[in-house]
Amino acid sequence: MAFSCEYGIDVLKMNDSFLISRERSFFYKVEKNKINWQLNKHYQERNFFYKLFLKFFIRFIHFYFYISPNKKSYKIGVKSNYPNFVFGKNLGINFSKENLIKQSQKYNVVLSGWGLRDWELVLKHKESIVKNIISCVSDFVEFKNLIKKDYLLVHIRRLDFLEVDEFEPLNFNDEIWLKSILKLSYLKGVNKVAIFSDSSLKNSFISTLEMNGLKVIFPEIGISSEKFLDIFLSYIWGASFILCNASTLVLSFAFLNHEKIYLPSRKKDFQEIFLNKAHNSFPTLLNWN
Repeated sequence: MAFSCEYGIDVLKMNDSFLISRERSFFYKVEKNKINWQLNKHYQERNFFYKLFLKFFIRFIHFYFYISPNKKSYKIGVKSNYPNFVFGKNLGINFSKENLIKQSQKYNVVLSGWGLRDWELVLKHKESIVKNIISCVSDFVEFKNLIKKDYLLVHIRRLDFLEVDEFEPLNFNDEIWLKSILKLSYLKGVNKVAIFSDSSLKNSFISTLEMNGLKVIFPEIGISSEKFLDIFLSYIWGASFILCNASTLVLSFAFLNHEKIYLPSRKKDFQEIFLNKAHNSFPTLLNWN
């Protein structure tokens, strides 16, 4: 959105697990004043054949752009961030966004990878971006009917984070999570904690919180996959405070109506991160750049 707003170029994005075209096509156009995409309620229901088709489709598009004289095929980031066997010039991690924009103004360009972000542009066009995202996500959540409530939202992300060596500073053991939850709840005067976690928590973890006077709720228990995003986004929007280890999903939606979030910390009780600076604040920058 930021690139589209700033440079007026046509930006097309392929459907992924979370965002899909409103017109049910493979691509949607990212525009400043028009929402052509929507959240995918069925994001967990992609079958094997659809995933296989996407793999072939992505490789075909890159190969076609690679051999065409008036088109360009690029890969950005490290190898683990884009599909294998993709034809295209590898721009690496520290590529020039300015040169890439110039290329896209001269040629049609296809990109695969992770890391095409310019946070100065995001902040410059934040008002438009937030308005567009809220407009789209309102299909899921009636934000106008939600008010902030007195609870601490905790999102513990472990499974895929544990597989990335660079994300080690974003992974915390139970003792560190407990220390941060208890201290933050005490200082902010909240006695309710809503926990989302992609791994099971020990009974001792929960009982420790309850013994310290906290009411612990697990909003995602017993809900269908179709309702997960609805519940998750509602709780992010309504939370008085957010404690997480820099999940992109949490950071992105907290960005809509929260000034800051909190991270567990090995050295302190917790770390305060202002979202307008999260892209260059350690360790959130590890996942948001």
